[in-house]
Amino acid sequence: MKKTKKVSAAAKLFLIAFSIYAAFTIVSLQMQIRSKQNEMAELQQQIDAQKLENSEISDVLKGGDETEYIAQIARERLGYIMPGQRVFVDISGK
Repeated sequence: MKKTKKVSAAAKLFLIAFSIYAAFTIVSLQMQIRSKQNEMAELQQQIDAQKLENSEISDVLKGGDETEYIAQIARERLGYIMPGQRVFVDISGK
């Protein structure tokens, strides 16, 4: 009779420990899933932005007016200006 109580108590203790472990694991996995979903949404936004830029470049190349596009990219990304052009920078921070 005493051995069955000890086995029963050990089984209950094991079951409780396993339940706690399983609950912790499930919560941890849910947090990882949510994090990966957020990361995937950010990557999808980057993909959409890149597709838009690619279509704009494709339209420019199909249209044959590469010089204006090249000048725009030089101004925006490289900070170039046309000869005689003045650039004003707003330093007010508004």
